[in-house]
Amino acid sequence: MSKRRKHKLTLHLPDEFLDLCEEDGIAPETVLRGFIADLAGIMSWVANPRADGCSSNGSDDRSMASEYYERVGYPWWNR
Repeated sequence: MSKRRKHKLTLHLPDEFLDLCEEDGIAPETVLRGFIADLAGIMSWVANPRADGCSSNGSDDRSMASEYYERVGYPWWNR
């Protein structure tokens, strides 16, 4: 059984990202939380929603997030 960790990160977001979110009327937190959920395969069902608000946007989005992560090479950066 894995131990649940709590990790808080403070991140300075670039104006370009904030401008994009503002133009589309979406909170930056929503975009980042959705991408993280897609990458990590986090599912939140309507009948049992997660308290942290993380939920994948769908199977295609999970696949594309994973492909992006691997294409950039993150899994191999420290090997």
